[in-house]
This record gives sequence, C-alpha cells and structure tokens, in this order.
Amino acid sequence: MNPDRTQPDPGGTLPDPGGQGPSYTRRRLLTLAGAGAAAALGWSGTTAAAGGTPRPHAHHAYIGGFTIGEYGLPGLPGIGVATVDAAGRLRLRGWQRDIANPSYLTLSPGRDHLYAVSQLPHGATGAVHAYRIDGDRLHPLGRPRSSGGAAPVHLAVHPESRFLLTVNYDSGHIAVLPVAGDGGLGEAVQVIRHRGRGPDPVEQRGPHPHMIAFDPRGTRVLVPDKGDDHVHVYDFDTRAGRLTPVGATRLGSRVGPRHLVFHPRGHLAYVTNELGHTVSVLAYDAATGRLTPVSHASVAPPGINPRNAPSAVHVTADGRLLVTADRGLDTVESFRVSPSGRTLTLLESQPVTAKAPGTRWPRDVALDGSGRYVYTANQAGQSVSAFRLDPATGRLTPAADPLRVASPSCVLLR
Repeated sequence: MNPDRTQPDPGGTLPDPGGQGPSYTRRRLLTLAGAGAAAALGWSGTTAAAGGTPRPHAHHAYIGGFTIGEYGLPGLPGIGVATVDAAGRLRLRGWQRDIANPSYLTLSPGRDHLYAVSQLPHGATGAVHAYRIDGDRLHPLGRPRSSGGAAPVHLAVHPESRFLLTVNYDSGHIAVLPVAGDGGLGEAVQVIRHRGRGPDPVEQRGPHPHMIAFDPRGTRVLVPDKGDDHVHVYDFDTRAGRLTPVGATRLGSRVGPRHLVFHPRGHLAYVTNELGHTVSVLAYDAATGRLTPVSHASVAPPGINPRNAPSAVHVTADGRLLVTADRGLDTVESFRVSPSGRTLTLLESQPVTAKAPGTRWPRDVALDGSGRYVYTANQAGQSVSAFRLDPATGRLTPAADPLRVASPSCVLLR
C-alpha cells in the first residue's frame, strides 16, 4: 500500500457523489482505472495542450510518480522531462531512470537544481536525490541521502539554498539536509519526529506530516500533519539548520491537513484538508508564528458528497484565485479569493479528464508562472491533464487529450 494513502484505502468505500447508485471499494476503483490505461500507454509524441500564449510561461515540466506499480497500476520509468511550448502544450522528451518512486519533486531557489524524494515501499527508509538541470537533461549530483524516515512525500529548499527539508509520511520524521555549493546534498544535520495521532482509526493512527514549507521570511517552517489535525510551526536557524518548535494549531477533528500555500502578501495561509474535504484560511502572524483559523470552504459544490480528499493548493501571483484538486470527485477546483484574502468562494469544479471514465485520482496540481495554466497529475488515470485558467472569471477550460504517463503523482514547472 502507498503509505501516503493518496492511493485509496482498500477497506474503504466511496459513495456515489449524488447519493445515488452503488458504492465501490476504493481498491476496486483503482484497479478498474488502471486496467484500461496500462494497455494504452504510448508516451512518444503524446501531448497535453492548453490554448493561448501565456507570458511568462514555463519552458519545462518534470513529472514524478511511482516506478513500482501499486494496485495493478503500471509504473513510470523514472522522472519524466517534458518541454512546454508557448501554448502550454507538454511534450515528453525523456526519462531520468536512476531513481525509485520519485513521488515528489522541487526546484532550488535559483531553479537550476532539481530535488526528488524516493518514496520506497514497505516502510523502508526513503532517500533524497539531487540533480543539476541542463536543458532537457538531469545530471545526478553525488549519491542519494537518507530522508531520515519512511515514505518521504515532500521537500522544501531554504531561500538561501543552504538547506533542504523533507517530511516522512509513514514514520512522522522531519529531516534537515545541508546543500553544498554545487547543489549536492550532505547527510542530515537534524532529524525530529512528530508524535501525535487523531480520531480516525485508519488515517490517523500516528503522525503523518504531509508537507513542509518556509514562511515568506524564510525564518520559520510550517508542517501540516494529516495524522494529528495540526499545522506545526518551527523556528529555523538558517546558519545551523536546526528546527525549534514554536507551536501547533489544531484545525478540527478528522480534518487531516495536507498542503498549504501562503497568500502573496504573506499574512494568510491556505490549507487543504484531506479528511475534511475543505480549504482552511489561516491568519499568520509573522512576528510570533501564530496561526489563527479564519474560515473554511468546501471543495465540493453544494449537494455533492466530496467522497475523498483535496490534494495540492496554489494561489495566483495577484492573490485573486486559488486552485486545488479533489481525489474521489476527480476534479480540479478554482476559488475566488476575497479582497481581504480571508474568504474563498468556489467558482468551478471541473473533471480532470472529461473524456475518460473511471477513477482519475488527481494527486497533484501545478500552476504555471503566468497564472493561466493548471496541470494535474492523475495517478490512477495514468495521465497529466492541462487546463486554461481565465484570470478574470476563474473558469477552467479543459485542454486536449491528456498526456499519457504511468502513475504520475507530481508535476513541477520550470
């Protein structure tokens, strides 16, 4: 089983979103989705298009995922390297094949290095890989370093590029790794562990830190923990690379905070809640690191059972729109952000692959630098979808046929 549980829990069920029709086990939904996709995989020359000519726009996309297939799904060969043309179209160029399960990727602040977790199965200690980016190629830098725990699922590089931090979903560990002058990684200088748990007997049996993010000043670190319903805040010593707990804010019971993003002004944070099916708005006090819940918005339209879990979250550079995706509903959402930033209004909930039946499971969302293109990594749908985001209305327009990729879990734009 994928320790992240963004692969469905095999013992659970998903009711029909309107409360009508049969229920299916989550494992069965994924198995059905993977069976048809496996035979259709043909990466060479496939594209995902989005209309218009955004400027500035991404020139490359990197696709992470699972090389070791689960639930009958095929695995991808490694890290996919794709180009992005002026119309937002993805074209796959090749694979970096020296890594197992690169389920999450991130860039250095200078955008010249790429870092990837290796989320190994069966509770094995994970690893972090470093690469130098050279056009369409990735060059490994040194040997992989231990992630300090089991199932690393997220990475963040400090704005000064001196340290990389990672969180381990299965074991609850957070590790701080030094970054060398050439972008390579050293062994961890600190490993700490969360200890909490929550009321959900399956999803919250222990700590499950799911993301790690620096605040806008780079002096604090925020960690949403799905396992204990808290967002943890740490002071970060930028010279020694050490974390010191500041506090933790509980978002509710069985909420399961997963990912967060700061408002461009830095005074608010938006958190997707995997078990609560919501996005929470939190006021952030930069002086103290205190987080205060302000409001919550459902990821599902009125009358629709959300069924499962929102994934990643992004805000446009002007702070006017927020995007996320929901696994189970298999949709990508856009929200209007109020002028104060303190409330969200759901504008659109768009199927990630309108032309394809069955579970798609959009595990990750990426927002182009122009704020006009959105991409989803559809892990069970064996695809990456592209959408045009209208900056005035928040409308999401489906692109052409999705890019076919086995078991993608992350899309990184550069």
